[in-house]
Amino acid sequence: MISRRDVLSGLLAFCLPLTAAAQDITTAPSALADGWAVAKPTEAGFDPQALAELVDKVDLGWIPNVHALLIEHQGKLVFERYWPGEDDSVAGPLGYVDHGSATLHDIRSITKSVTSLLLGIALGGSWKDALARPITTFFPERENLRSRLNVVTLHHVLTMTAGLAWNETIVPYTDDRNDYGRLVTTEDPVGFVLAKELHDPPGSRWNYNSGLTDLTAGVIENLTGQPLTDYADEMLFGPLGITDYEWLRPRAWPKDVFPSAGAGLRMRARDLAKVASLLVHDGTWHGRRIVPEDWLSVSTTPHVQDFPWSSGGVYGYGYFWYPGTVKDGRSPIHGRTVIRASGFGNQGLFVVPDAGLAITVFAGNYEDNSRSVDTRLMGLIARALH
Repeated sequence: MISRRDVLSGLLAFCLPLTAAAQDITTAPSALADGWAVAKPTEAGFDPQALAELVDKVDLGWIPNVHALLIEHQGKLVFERYWPGEDDSVAGPLGYVDHGSATLHDIRSITKSVTSLLLGIALGGSWKDALARPITTFFPERENLRSRLNVVTLHHVLTMTAGLAWNETIVPYTDDRNDYGRLVTTEDPVGFVLAKELHDPPGSRWNYNSGLTDLTAGVIENLTGQPLTDYADEMLFGPLGITDYEWLRPRAWPKDVFPSAGAGLRMRARDLAKVASLLVHDGTWHGRRIVPEDWLSVSTTPHVQDFPWSSGGVYGYGYFWYPGTVKDGRSPIHGRTVIRASGFGNQGLFVVPDAGLAITVFAGNYEDNSRSVDTRLMGLIARALH
């Protein structure tokens, strides 16, 4: 049902001029000596009027609770806007935050996609053989699990088709029956996940399971012999020039356990945009190889097509990424591959490699994740590109 407020907002769209922020759309983002080259959006082929109208919709609340929006095009940051608003972290409410380029923000389940990159770096050239290995072989200290789970491979874990009994999306996270809620209160996250019974034949059904990402974090640590954050600093964040971030660990987990690989990262928008940029540039940053190119290819391939979160068939599921196809006849990038990472509250990354385009969205829609403002912004930006 359309509310009276919605009707009035629609009428105002025809009466009000663009906001001051929307009018000032032709300037380049600030050059901050953080590795980002910058350019004006018009130099990248964006329609300034279309971008101004987008900003106006955010300013007036028609696209609600957006905290940050950044656009990379062909290696340059061409658009950067921040909005103040109420914010949360996985550790609790943060109150009213005046977001800016130095502000850390939860990326929630985009953490899973970052973990996928780290796994690819750790596997190196052995990834083909590793994908076919039973997941238990990565945890030799847990011999008692080998016979029961020897049919579950690393590929099944990464595609969330492991078949383990797991209830994360049927009941609210606050419900005692929610397995994610139980996971964050255990002292042994790897053991908790591996103790689950097989509910479906591995590979037969997609079931959202954040615990599988924490299982992957355990794989990374066993492969590298390093704590997850130390390895991330050395192999991913350090090379990208990312030094200011937080990776939160659930309070119940011991200090020698990795932080939450499913939802624990807090990053600055410019830094998360660098992670997205790796997908634009085949795993490189300023010409330096960081992620193996063949891992990016296999991890962003849609290994699962039929699953509930496909947005009507737009997206498939890869290795903690959502690869899909732009379906918008009004956009010049219609039909091109788009790779998405998604986090609770409408955090979003959208990468269209063939167009040299990467979009980073922070938002605060934790009470109503169904608003999907990240996908709405993606659509508007796709149409604004000439």
